[in-house]
Amino acid sequence: MNTKGLLGIVLFLVTTQAFAAVGDYTETTCTTDYFTTNNCSTCFEGTALAKGDQISGLYDTWTNVNANEQIIYKDEQILPTIVPLSSGTEFMANPLDPAAFWKNGSQVIWTDSMTGTGKQEFMLDAGKSVKFLEADLGASYTLTSTDKAEGEVVGVLTFPISYHNVDADGNEGAQETHTECVAYTAKVANIAAVTPVQVVTPAPEALVPEKMTTVKTGPESLLLMTFALLIAAGIIIVRNWKVQ
Repeated sequence: MNTKGLLGIVLFLVTTQAFAAVGDYTETTCTTDYFTTNNCSTCFEGTALAKGDQISGLYDTWTNVNANEQIIYKDEQILPTIVPLSSGTEFMANPLDPAAFWKNGSQVIWTDSMTGTGKQEFMLDAGKSVKFLEADLGASYTLTSTDKAEGEVVGVLTFPISYHNVDADGNEGAQETHTECVAYTAKVANIAAVTPVQVVTPAPEALVPEKMTTVKTGPESLLLMTFALLIAAGIIIVRNWKVQ
């Protein structure tokens, strides 16, 4: 009964009158408080749920192993429900309305009772099975929060059914109710370790002033200017001498 598969719920007495079993879950005793408080007749160990896990694909099967018929009346039924076991545990049903969450199987056809009471009934022949109830497509319970520790029971899903046995003379017996319960435990989701990344902010680059062009006016410059003047004067003197 989880996000990876379908759960078969069989909702009848573990006696000579009916057969009960729940999917692949292991049957357990109903002696713990959370089972006795919910009037559980047959009990099973459910899967472990982490926060955010869903329970979906639910359905129940009615099996009549009697030698005679069994009758179920529509107005006597209570729809399945999930019961959180602490104030810090919450389940979200989708849809919220149980009448929209659950529907009868296609083989369950309600007919007006022949007793004239105005009730609707469904009769199951001896030795027959029928998918009596199933969750609508996409319907699920989600564990939204819990304060339970790993391995502790977070909630109990209850499946009650009321029915009447019929004897060999066709007489209808009194209403009987059988409730199967599945307990779900808490698990801690594995969170992948995240290696912290150190963000290093680069230091601002030092501002280097732009190099400016300068005019040299030191002794070296004056000496060069003097040599240039002397050379020019010498050239002029030589020219004048040649002309004479």
